[in-house]
Amino acid sequence: MPTAKKIGKTLGAIVVLLLFVLLVGTYCPIQKVLGIPCPGCNMTTSLYYMLQGDLSTSLMYHAMLIPTGVFALLIGFCKWKKKRKWIQRLLWMWIGCMIVYYIYRMIFIFPEIPMVYDSSSLLGYFLNR
Repeated sequence: MPTAKKIGKTLGAIVVLLLFVLLVGTYCPIQKVLGIPCPGCNMTTSLYYMLQGDLSTSLMYHAMLIPTGVFALLIGFCKWKKKRKWIQRLLWMWIGCMIVYYIYRMIFIFPEIPMVYDSSSLLGYFLNR
């Protein structure tokens, strides 16, 4: 049974997330400032296609969606106190995979779809002047 403290923290996190989306919009803040996509860019699009049942398009947009979802479920259902070392190792493995996948995408896919350059970014604005 969730405690009032846990419910309060969850509601607080939801409010912070909604305020962030209202302030930044639905665009990636890193891409809006630097013009290059961040490691998590296109994950929402990937989720959209996954929910539509189009697995190949979903994986084209972001192949780390499934491992990220599995990791999030494991974190949500595990007892942190009892499995702290195991969760930390899993977290470092996930971070490593995200970094390797990001570097791969930047080398072999950028600036093609879905890893496009945003010329209307803040950095792009100053570089094009």
